[in-house]
Amino acid sequence: MNRYADRLSHPTVADRVRELARIARYGNGLPRTMSPLRALLRRNGGAPILDVGGGFGDNFILLRKHLGETPYTVVDGAESCRVGRRVLGDRVCFQTDLPTEGQYGLSILIGTLQYILDSKSFISALSRLSGDTIFVSRSPLRKAGDDFYSIQDITPEQGASSAGECVVRVRNVENMADDFAQAGFELIESKEVMSYKEQMSSLPEEYRDCSYFNMTFRKVGLMLLCLTFTGQRYTAELAMV
Repeated sequence: MNRYADRLSHPTVADRVRELARIARYGNGLPRTMSPLRALLRRNGGAPILDVGGGFGDNFILLRKHLGETPYTVVDGAESCRVGRRVLGDRVCFQTDLPTEGQYGLSILIGTLQYILDSKSFISALSRLSGDTIFVSRSPLRKAGDDFYSIQDITPEQGASSAGECVVRVRNVENMADDFAQAGFELIESKEVMSYKEQMSSLPEEYRDCSYFNMTFRKVGLMLLCLTFTGQRYTAELAMV
């Protein structure tokens, strides 16, 4: 992690070439698992953003040209926060616990939910902080069958070897959507963006049919309010006729 922080703080010519190649590949500069965020950020305006599991600001670094001065908070482990403060300074607020108060226009969960074993309680807590939209991506989700637990060997992209193992919970995609619905957030867009079968190859065949999905959840109260106003306007127009 420290080596990667040094690279981010002091990029070489080779690093800049790789960055240009990445932008050329993804078009708008964002990978497929983050591409919906471009439109979500426009909708969000300048409302504060909460990035749970955002590492040392990995997502922020990819999104920063779209953010302007939007307040941005990352929640992650102590070591990730330490490195994040070193790389990004005061531009991002780093903390090790989920905030207990505040309101965030957009909450981001990228590569996060599989590590939260009690995800239902977590989603409930997150919903109280999220005023509008929650975006979920890069968590392997099962398309059929029950949720299950497994062991993941963590090998960082910038690391030379394994960083250890941890327990993960692989959710059924419909079960996860139900948890958000119970917390007051409706699934308004879901797109399968990448099969995760190859990464699950050490598991029995029946557990391998997992994928990454881009999923956008919107607070139900806001949607109902919009529908109500639309209906009132339509009624008024009929009365005038």
